[in-house]
Amino acid sequence: MEKRNRYRNRIHWLTISRLALGAILLLATGVGFVLVRNQHVIQGDEIRVAEEQIADFDQEIELWELRIAAVRDRQELSRRLRWVQSDLKEVDTKRVIEMAPVSAEDVPVASAY
Repeated sequence: MEKRNRYRNRIHWLTISRLALGAILLLATGVGFVLVRNQHVIQGDEIRVAEEQIADFDQEIELWELRIAAVRDRQELSRRLRWVQSDLKEVDTKRVIEMAPVSAEDVPVASAY
């Protein structure tokens, strides 16, 4: 003869639904954590790429500043002009005329009145 009520402490549908709800909440929390962590990693990668670009631009700016400083030097400029075989001639300093700046009082002012 078989016993119909083999288990006296049956699991009711309310207990099953509570366990299922707990599992769903735990799963949702895990998925949310993974998504937030992945977003942090993606943003960190974007920040790293931006910092590398800034470093490259800084290097390029320094290179251009050095090139400009080299060209502003008279001797370096004449050396570069000879190197590229320019048709420009050197300026004779004896023939350079220096002009004094004009004061603001001597300049005529146009009036609209």
